Amino acid sequence: MRGVVVALGNLDGVHLGHQEVLGRAVEEGRRRGMRVIAATFNPHPRAVLGAGDPPRLLTSSGLRREALLRYGADEVVEIPFDLGLSRKSPEEFVRDVLVGTIGASVVVVGENFRFGYRASGDVGDLRRLMREAGGDAIAVAVRGAEGGGGISSTRIRALIAGGEVAEAAGLLGRPYVLRGEVVAGDKRGRTIGFPTANVLPDVDAAIPARGVYAGFVIDGEDRYAACTNVGVAPTFARAESRVEAYLLDFDGDLYGRIIDVGFTRRIRGERKFSGVDELKAQIQSDVETARLFATEAE
Repeated sequence: MRGVVVALGNLDGVHLGHQEVLGRAVEEGRRRGMRVIAATFNPHPRAVLGAGDPPRLLTSSGLRREALLRYGADEVVEIPFDLGLSRKSPEEFVRDVLVGTIGASVVVVGENFRFGYRASGDVGDLRRLMREAGGDAIAVAVRGAEGGGGISSTRIRALIAGGEVAEAAGLLGRPYVLRGEVVAGDKRGRTIGFPTANVLPDVDAAIPARGVYAGFVIDGEDRYAACTNVGVAPTFARAESRVEAYLLDFDGDLYGRIIDVGFTRRIRGERKFSGVDELKAQIQSDVETARLFATEAE
């Protein structure tokens, strides 16, 4: 796998900053006549190093791969991150992993990229080591988001945790999406006229704050506007929080299928209602609001 351009980083979320790094790699690949590989780490380094709780992920492995390919990568490589890799010096990481395993001739990273044992290497070290290996390294200065605050996976996670999915979409460059299997729930929604798909996302996925959201559901090649509830259904005193999507203009069975649930706008926060009639009236209002925002989906 010699002679490739590598876009390197955690790339969780494949947000606008990551897209700039990948875009520069694609430009270099075209100019040099090389294939472009997006190289990520799996699992997230913090999950291995124990530096606090590992972050909730913005993209599952599958979603991340699909996004990277959509934005121009020819191939996606997941670098297994373990204690052995974490103990490699910057020199060993470049020699053994980037050049020896992936076959990098050019490596493109964000300007704040750190690597090697205890993050001892910076972009200057990467550039020097790649040149010593007969290649090159390029650091991309990622522009800040409109309105300030910068683009980072950490900031996007905080926005999602706060229910600010429209703001998160502005940094991702597309709506936030959860992927998961449709599993059996209480089937209570069906009894009140609003059957929902109870979606079980990855255990380490970032989950939006409790509340009701306008968005969409993708089932294979089919796409539907959706009104999605995240929470414990306090009217019925359920203990566990769930992600339940009501698909507009859909009549069918999704049990056992893997679907994508997209979030475009938060309609309201979670609340307890006096009874089923008040709840049904509010859900009907939520669905009408979700329909208005359906065109905002990607």
